[in-house]
Amino acid sequence: MSQLIIYLFILLLSLTTTVNCKLPVECELPPVTGPCRGMFPSFYFNPSTKQCEKFIYGGCQGNENRFENKENCFAKCGEKNHENETIHEDE
Repeated sequence: MSQLIIYLFILLLSLTTTVNCKLPVECELPPVTGPCRGMFPSFYFNPSTKQCEKFIYGGCQGNENRFENKENCFAKCGEKNHENETIHEDE
């Protein structure tokens, strides 16, 4: 019986640790337009809203929190379950 309790405790602890996983460091970076004058519609992950949001990338000196589309953004930074996420290319 005590082994069962220990096993359940370890299982519960591992589930708690999994839920509290941190985002990759690059997903916490702010969007950076950069000094160039290009106008490339891009997406970045906003850790406050946990959403991929649009911004305009200038074409140089950005950072790793920049994606060509929402799908790539969520694949890298989003939660593991995106089945209910509606993705619109025109956003």
